[in-house]
Amino acid sequence: MKPWHYLASFLVPGTAALGLALGGPWAWLTVAGVFIAIPALDAWVGIRENREENSSEETTIQAARANRLYSWILYAHLPVQILLIFYLGTTWNHSQAHPMVRLGWILSVMLSTGGIGITVAHELIHRRTLAERWIGRWILMSVLYMHFAIEHVRGHHALVATDQDPASAPQGMSVYRFMLGTVPGQWRSAWRLEEKRLAKHGLSLWSFQNEMLAFVMIQAAWIALIVYLFGIAFLPVYLTVAILSFLLLEIVNYIEHYGLRREKGTNGRWESVGESHSWNSNHRISRMLLFELSRHSDHHMSAEKPYQVLLNEPASPQMPNGYPGMVLLALVPPLWFSIMDRRLPAGRV
Repeated sequence: MKPWHYLASFLVPGTAALGLALGGPWAWLTVAGVFIAIPALDAWVGIRENREENSSEETTIQAARANRLYSWILYAHLPVQILLIFYLGTTWNHSQAHPMVRLGWILSVMLSTGGIGITVAHELIHRRTLAERWIGRWILMSVLYMHFAIEHVRGHHALVATDQDPASAPQGMSVYRFMLGTVPGQWRSAWRLEEKRLAKHGLSLWSFQNEMLAFVMIQAAWIALIVYLFGIAFLPVYLTVAILSFLLLEIVNYIEHYGLRREKGTNGRWESVGESHSWNSNHRISRMLLFELSRHSDHHMSAEKPYQVLLNEPASPQMPNGYPGMVLLALVPPLWFSIMDRRLPAGRV
């Protein structure tokens, strides 16, 4: 898709800001858009879209790689994310809104910071340049999940679709049980990965070069800034937004790899990551909003690929709807199991 297609991602923080400005029923505009309008559009447009959008022409791929506008759209989400959190703090402190309106604000901002913001961060922490990786880390800082930059890149991508990966759910595990294990599991994994990296250089875990220590201090400073700007009474509100944001990320992790497993060879090594180890969705609307994240198999097979050149893998297990619709489905485990278990590829569970 062209760069302008991905400007659709700004609709989520834009409608969240509109809900903060107008209050009343508008506070729920983003929630309705993400969980009603987008799944409906994914079902409609996705079914109607029969053209194969992959292009194997090297000139097309190289042109997309070279177009910096794709990246600048990502960078713009950092100030948008920070400003939206600040706008929530300002509005919260100067409003006497009804509790249901306030709940709508929290959920709307969370859908932006956790749904769009973390998706952008995920793309950037895979980039080769340090500046881009740090933009991704600053976005993760805003929701107190900076360790994801370590664990996801060096842990999840190495162990995906195995029992050793805390971010890959086995068949039969509900999303709620998954979240209870994956959040502390990934935190511990990030510390282990840093300890291992530092040991290779003869450094202690408590070295100043430990990125996990740096992340803890940066996030503590960020929390102090939030309290300074908006008061201690706003802190529980902000923490709620941050926690719900990274829990949304973990629901996405759940739907991306649920029940899929790599086989271990006689040499004791896991097989290479392939198209059968991630759930995919080629639904057009959520692809635009989420920067092709749902073309997830190609991302795991070629993590260095920028989002705009990720390809659809028709042989991958396919979701019946885009990510927003699948998140809703995962929240109802009996329904999730009844629909998704029969879609699991034989020999991969």
